Parts: sequence; C-alpha cells; structure tokens
Amino acid sequence: MNNHWSEYWQQGHTTSFGDALSGNYEGILKSIWQPTFSGLQDGFMAVDIGTGNGSLPLLIREALIGVNIKGKVVGVDLAEVKLADKAQAQQSNIAIKLLSNEASESLPFATATVDLYTSQFGFEYSDINLSLKEASRVLKINGHLCLVFHHANSMILNRNRKILRLIEQPQVEELVICLSDIAIAMGKVSSPDDIARIKQDPNCEKIRAEINRLIKHLVLFDEKAAQDCQLMMFVAQFFKDGLFWSIAKKQQFIEFIKLQMDTLKLRLTELLNASFDEDKLGHFISHFSQNLLSLNELKVLKNEQNEVLGWYLSAQKNNL
Repeated sequence: MNNHWSEYWQQGHTTSFGDALSGNYEGILKSIWQPTFSGLQDGFMAVDIGTGNGSLPLLIREALIGVNIKGKVVGVDLAEVKLADKAQAQQSNIAIKLLSNEASESLPFATATVDLYTSQFGFEYSDINLSLKEASRVLKINGHLCLVFHHANSMILNRNRKILRLIEQPQVEELVICLSDIAIAMGKVSSPDDIARIKQDPNCEKIRAEINRLIKHLVLFDEKAAQDCQLMMFVAQFFKDGLFWSIAKKQQFIEFIKLQMDTLKLRLTELLNASFDEDKLGHFISHFSQNLLSLNELKVLKNEQNEVLGWYLSAQKNNL
C-alpha cells in the first residue's frame, strides 16, 4: 500500500482529495477540529495518523497562531511523506515533524506521552483494532482520540465508486492496447507528409476507429468518471502533444498510463474497503471499553449542500 501512496504524496498533494482541493482541508473538515485544537495546553504533544503531507498538523499550527503556547505535532504515515518546504520554514511555537514508513499499529512513542491523537481519512486504512489498542497505549490519562474517517455512503465514496466501476471496464485496457498498436502502426512521425500518410493507411484508420469506439463507450458509460480518472486527458495528450514523439517515447507514455490506471484502481479499492458503514462502526466502538476509552461524540459530517462527507468520532482515555 505505501508504494502507491508514496507516489501520490510525492506529487505534492496536501489532502487525500487530489485535485479536488488545491489547498488544505476547508469547510466542515476544517471547522470540526477548531474546538479540539483550541483546547490544547502549553507543552502539548499531538500525534496525527495517516498524516500524508501534514494537512492536520498544519491546521493545528494555523489554529494556534497568536496563542501563547508551545507544542509539538508529529505526523505519522506508512508512505513516504514530506512537509512542504514553505511550511517547514515557517517560524512558529508549534513544531511539526513528519515520520515516514511508520505504521499506526506500532508507534515509535513511549507509553502515556500523547495528549491528542488525531487522524483524518487515514486511521481506517490500518488494522483498526490494533491501531486502537496502540492509540490507547500512547495516550495520557484524559488524553483525546479524535478521528474523521470515511463513511460508506459519503459523496466522496460515491464519486470514487463510479470512477472505480469505470476503470474496471474491459474497454479501458483495450483502449490502452490500441494506443500501443497505433503508435507502432504510425511509425516515425516528423512532418505533415507523415500525417497524410497515416490518414491513408488502412491499418491506422482501423485502429483509430476502434479507439473512437472505445472512448464513446466509456463516455456513455459515465462521462464524469471518464474525466475524473484522467484517462481522456491522457488520450488527448497522446494524440496532441505526443504525435511527433518517437515510438519509444510513445510507448513509455503508454506504460505510464497503465501504471496510473492500475495505481488508481488499487487506491480506490482500498478506499472502499476502508470505509465505515453503521455495522462496522458499531463493532469498532464496542472495543473502546477494553482499551480504556469512552466515547464523547459521534456524528455524520455534511457539507453545505447537505452531502455526507464522513464520520467524526471523539473519545477520551480513562483511568484503569
């Protein structure tokens, strides 16, 4: 799992929403944390699980601007992650450190040293029962566990479920094969004469017609998903920017498309498997008492359009 997420975070994303958010989390996914962050005391230690490139640690820092307290936030992720250079260089009383290749089931922190344990769309990708046990171990008495995690019926899941259904269509693989076929059939393309030659070539025209048929099928199947998965953009780039590329470079680009589709399929499958419905949530909460945790708050998060975004859960560590 960490390899494809490492590639994702290395592209510079701040959140797990990809291009859907150009900056950090906003709206309810930002405001839900304000009461928790404002309650932190001087000298606090916070841990953020599945931190990515540090979205929540950065929100903690932002929430405490102008507040005269010091603290430390450590973001932990199984993937390779990195705080943006600009954020790293900012002077603040809140120190942020990101740890890559660390599993939430076995954290590198001493027992009872953490005041606040957070995660936003990260905790659920782990073995949740082992991670819950480890959260209880590192939390101080009266320390807080606060999670935002994927709802099985959220607009995020519904959108990505459609994308996954599209890229699982056999026509996606067939389209990529056709791109490889036409790259070979066209041969070297370096002039308008070559383009004229290609248009007169029956084999090239046959493959081009098949490419158009496959594109039409996928667009009719789900036009929005076809755009969201970026496959249409890649095909357009192949015929526009890549027309005069060498055959070898065209083939490299086609391998890149294959990798992007395979990686996306893997990431979305993990996302769907990680999400919580009511039964899974109830089973999860049933393990709280044996881990010395008591539930403080549980609610469904919705955006301004009343669309479900996720679950919010807050719990507290108790005495023995």
